[in-house]
Amino acid sequence: MRQAAVLQEDVPTVMAHQPPFAIRDRVFEFVSAVVRAYPRAREMDDAGRQVWRQLWNAVSSAGAHLEEAQGAGTRRHFTALVRGAQREMREGHYWMRLLTANRLAGHERIELLIGEANELVAILTAISRKASR
Repeated sequence: MRQAAVLQEDVPTVMAHQPPFAIRDRVFEFVSAVVRAYPRAREMDDAGRQVWRQLWNAVSSAGAHLEEAQGAGTRRHFTALVRGAQREMREGHYWMRLLTANRLAGHERIELLIGEANELVAILTAISRKASR
């Protein structure tokens, strides 16, 4: 049986280095870190599975919105897609807080990513505001 302590190889290392400058790449790295933090199925109960599913859906959707924004035909469409990414990242942050507050499976690895989620929300907010001027 696996120990409760976080093993070094389990810690998402993507945020240990300087994040990429481009927001699209930075969000991609963040989503990849969330994927790597996902606990094994046998470690999770029903509540944990549901929260992890919601987290995965939110952060992966944020990344997809930004990918789509690259091809936006108008400034208005670009702004709408960035706002969608912002909303999804905020939702992801909520699910991360829920995971850690309730100490659900994998919470140790997610705690390391909450700061990056906050930064991404702030960056997406600034991009959205600037694009809507």
